[in-house]
Amino acid sequence: MNVSEMRAELEDDMAWRLDEIRHLVNHLLGDKKAGEASVYSLRAILVMQYAHIEGFTRNALALYVKAINARQIPAKELQPELLSAALGAEFDGLRRGSEARDGEGKLTTRARQQVAFVRKLQELAEGPVSIAAEVAASMEMNLGSDVLKRALVNLAIPVDKVANDQYSSIEFVKRVRNDIAHGSRKEKIPEGMFSEHLKRCERFMSGLSRVLTQALSEQWFRLSS
Repeated sequence: MNVSEMRAELEDDMAWRLDEIRHLVNHLLGDKKAGEASVYSLRAILVMQYAHIEGFTRNALALYVKAINARQIPAKELQPELLSAALGAEFDGLRRGSEARDGEGKLTTRARQQVAFVRKLQELAEGPVSIAAEVAASMEMNLGSDVLKRALVNLAIPVDKVANDQYSSIEFVKRVRNDIAHGSRKEKIPEGMFSEHLKRCERFMSGLSRVLTQALSEQWFRLSS
């Protein structure tokens, strides 16, 4: 996958998500202003927006990982963050531990895990590195600034390449979504907040697309020669 192909896929993904949100706004609000609309309609739109931001982020990061994997880069040419990401499952196994086999003690199980870790290191050293997107860009928690930054670190993308207002946009959208989902926002949603929510959703997806496209174009994943 080259830069143009990834950019096109990101644009297509963002386009259908924004179209779906606009369709929902038109269907639920019609000619009404947000301040005149049912609170139930507004809450449904805002929750859907958060789902699309999270889905877009997961897909965008997965596309970036796919583009890196397709290049079949040797371990010695990759940034250490990418090697760490390739070992993500093994790191999790060492941290959490695993169930012992029948008749096997904890120490023996730990030794087997350590051997498996070293075996994976040998595999990485001998061939091109393959990164599991579901590990490197995991979304097992609600998408927020810390979850995004962790994914960026895993992919050797400097966290400051994403603008501060992008992180604040995520937190804003997540906070409103959580308030709705947890039942703490049952009252009327201010028109200004609703409009800002719409803007921040599109702004975030556009900004993330630009960063990932630049990262692939400039090959931030490779060690400097």
